Amino acid sequence: MLLVHFLRKQLSYGHYLEEGIQSSEIYPQSVYDVRCVGEGCPWRLHAYKGIMKTHWKSILVTTREVPKYNRNLTAALVANEMYGRILDAPHFEPKRIIERDGAATPGEAKVFEMRFGTYEDSYDNLPRMLATIAQRNPGTYYDVMHFPNPEGGPSILQRVFFCLGPCVRAFQYCLPLLCIDGTFLTGKYKGTILTAIGVDGNNQVLPVAFAFVENENADSWYWFLERVKANAVSSRSNVCLISDRHSGILDAIEKLKYGNGASPPLWPDVHSRWCMRHLAANFYDHFKNKDLQDLFKNLCSQNQQRKFNATWKLLDELTAKHQAATSSASSSGRTAKPFSQWIQDKPKEKWALLYDTNGRRYGIMTTNHAECYNMVMRSSRGLPLVGVVEFILYGCAKYFRERYMSISADLSNASVLFGRTITKYMETKTIKAQIHNARLLGTRENRFEVSCRDRSRRGVRRERTVQETVIGNDGTAHCSCMKPTLLHLPCSHVLAACRELSVDPTNFVSTFYTKGAIAATWNQELFGYGMVRAYTAHLTSRNGTFQTQH
Repeated sequence: MLLVHFLRKQLSYGHYLEEGIQSSEIYPQSVYDVRCVGEGCPWRLHAYKGIMKTHWKSILVTTREVPKYNRNLTAALVANEMYGRILDAPHFEPKRIIERDGAATPGEAKVFEMRFGTYEDSYDNLPRMLATIAQRNPGTYYDVMHFPNPEGGPSILQRVFFCLGPCVRAFQYCLPLLCIDGTFLTGKYKGTILTAIGVDGNNQVLPVAFAFVENENADSWYWFLERVKANAVSSRSNVCLISDRHSGILDAIEKLKYGNGASPPLWPDVHSRWCMRHLAANFYDHFKNKDLQDLFKNLCSQNQQRKFNATWKLLDELTAKHQAATSSASSSGRTAKPFSQWIQDKPKEKWALLYDTNGRRYGIMTTNHAECYNMVMRSSRGLPLVGVVEFILYGCAKYFRERYMSISADLSNASVLFGRTITKYMETKTIKAQIHNARLLGTRENRFEVSCRDRSRRGVRRERTVQETVIGNDGTAHCSCMKPTLLHLPCSHVLAACRELSVDPTNFVSTFYTKGAIAATWNQELFGYGMVRAYTAHLTSRNGTFQTQH
């Protein structure tokens, strides 16, 4: 009887019974009464249907406290009731369905099984899902690595790489660098997600490539980066990889850049740079002082030789003083290396902005872009792999849609040349350039001495620092402050010199920062797979092969 089913469903929203249900139909066609058979329990549910009504209406007459565990609260009931919430919220976090402390119940686990299939199913469904995505999105590439099952039967999935075609095309308009990082899978079967994240001209992240691997090691990173080069970077030259100095990453980049024995280099023009924040954490582990750590970060970010040398000297003095104080108080008798000795085996071009050859890192000193996206993925890392891929796919589609809409509003505005980040930068530098004094000294070249106020001093002690700036006839600008080379953006000194020459300073802004490049990044179209099929089928094993249950 449908009414009985309806009332029992109402019980799942109200107070659950442990002993069972007793019902009596007073008027079979219009009234239904349900009471608890438990001794002393006042619980009662009453339902009725009006004479001119087509639907029943239920009223909870008397309530009681709900038991924590109840035989009516089955896994299937919980899953069926929560499935709609999960289906309508792709970014729904697994932990949010657990509304009390403790582990997930079978029902809470079953709802994600209904939505994404089991973890075991996911390993078999994932290649077919990626094949459908690749078919619908030209330029998409994926690769699956298996190894034989030692116990016989189906082979075991070990690694999966994929990059979405629209993201690969979008990367061609981004800065020529990738922030690479790894983060843990937190589902039933552990593993690691390797990510390669691009940065557009408005300092926004672009997910470029992903891999599911067993863990972070030299072999898994080489396997990942080899495919990044072949399928995402392709023929783009001088791409810079910014990493956290994981030993596996460094070994993999070394092998890709220089080859290994008989194998030739696969990525000879790749450039490797280190995350300032991770190196500063190593600094803190050695010197155990937060103020010195901050001073070291300041050294990493310096773009002027004068300030770099002064900060290095100060670090040497303060670390020596700190070591003397801590060694006298320490009972272990061990003394930390002085700063110059600690840093000597770390090439400056890897960690210091000032020594970043040709500005390969575009002023990006950390892997924060990759770690930011890893935080975005935190809600999906506990899902089966098809759920993780779905999260990435539809998240990227949202990026394309919202960011193209944001920049497209400026395309018809001739007064806007760049994205909002660089527009603000140029406005700030233009104001600063107004207090500079530019003096033309060159005979055959546009070479200036630009004097600037020393902001660190006041009154009669105030001095003026001088930078040398050259505005080339070939459309290039150079300055002794090094910002045009390191950031690919004009500094305030260049702007002051351009003012004297009546030259447009926007000519010295990298084309990656223009609104046209940003629009070209985000005008890609990404197609989903939902209209083809849902990859949540349960699988059975027959004769050593997996087959789909229908």
